[in-house]
Amino acid sequence: MTKNDQDGGRLLTTRSDGPVDEPGKRELRDPIAAAMELADSEDPSVQELVAFRRQQIDLKSAARQAKNLHSEEFRVSLVRESGDDVLEAVCGGVEIMSISLAALVALWPCDTLDQAEAKIALGEKTGALLFKRPKDFADVIEPRHARRLRWKRGAFAVPALMLPPGPPPPRSDDRGLAQWPLERFDLVEHLPKRGGLPAFADQQVAAWSRFAASAPDLGHLLKRSEAMFETCDRLMTLAERGPDNASELISAAEGARLMGYLAACQVMIWPVHDRKALRLKRQVVALINTRGEEGDPPTMQAAVRHVTAEAAWIKTLPVDARDDLVFDWNELV
Repeated sequence: MTKNDQDGGRLLTTRSDGPVDEPGKRELRDPIAAAMELADSEDPSVQELVAFRRQQIDLKSAARQAKNLHSEEFRVSLVRESGDDVLEAVCGGVEIMSISLAALVALWPCDTLDQAEAKIALGEKTGALLFKRPKDFADVIEPRHARRLRWKRGAFAVPALMLPPGPPPPRSDDRGLAQWPLERFDLVEHLPKRGGLPAFADQQVAAWSRFAASAPDLGHLLKRSEAMFETCDRLMTLAERGPDNASELISAAEGARLMGYLAACQVMIWPVHDRKALRLKRQVVALINTRGEEGDPPTMQAAVRHVTAEAAWIKTLPVDARDDLVFDWNELV
């Protein structure tokens, strides 16, 4: 599921109507695992961590695919009949991929305008939504939904100073008004509508079912997350002492911290199927709460919370599992 592109950065999805070129032609892969390939060893070097941090990923492509997959999961769920375990697995695989791409978009550092636009657009089109109501409508919002909205807004927040003005309005002699841009980046342009019949996943049943059943080793990911956070803290301490390669150490520390959060998101995304997996998720919650006390960026903290809330709706979760996926998060500061 990876490809290099010189214009917009590294692609973690393919340029096609669906997430794969043709059914069965390309194996589906976890995009988070694909992004971390540059520093995939158990003991990455400073050079590898810097290369990981500085790699250019096409977040606009990732955001569009996250939205497209989220809509496709809804379309498949509309045609799925009760008790259809096959299409349930397809729904699960599609949504796992969608949330994984959303985690990448939310967590990846905002170094360019394109990346900022991708974050804003995906935050507006996915996750918990707050619809505008008439003025005579009494607004009542549940605390849990309000919390999800805050997490999502925090996860996709970008520095306001890096955003230029939006598209200018047309002047008196301008034409092409029917296609006049309303936003900096139209996330859903040319994508299939959210409702209706499935656009591609129903033709790739075997591939999506296999992907849904290919959960990584969550215990290993938790250990990787812990190791990357420890690496980040040590490199930051060493960089503060003013060595000649301080800037390189800071970049490596940022890469290690990013890998720690991505690995934590992987643990929280993949569905719970036993008590051990639930126990590991609770350990991740405690770890992320601790990182918040250490002063990690609020956007990264919010991203893990947002991803966890979205993953609670994956259809391959066992019956009543969602009741267990309510965690004791610290409030964001």
